Amino acid sequence: MIKEYFLENCISIRQWAKKHNLHERTTYFVINGKLTGTIKSNHTKAVFEALLKEGIIDEMPKALRDAS
Repeated sequence: MIKEYFLENCISIRQWAKKHNLHERTTYFVINGKLTGTIKSNHTKAVFEALLKEGIIDEMPKALRDAS
């Protein structure tokens, strides 16, 4: 779902990661569905927060919402 959004809107994952000051490899993994937010990680959480802020996703993954 997230990957399709990037493809349909011709968004470069690398440029989007750079724009949001995100770890590029983690961003690729999240967008391609390899990291789903089930494991707590600061890099992963940052990517999901940026996706949420931009309105690409509606809510944070449960594991990341509950993380302090």
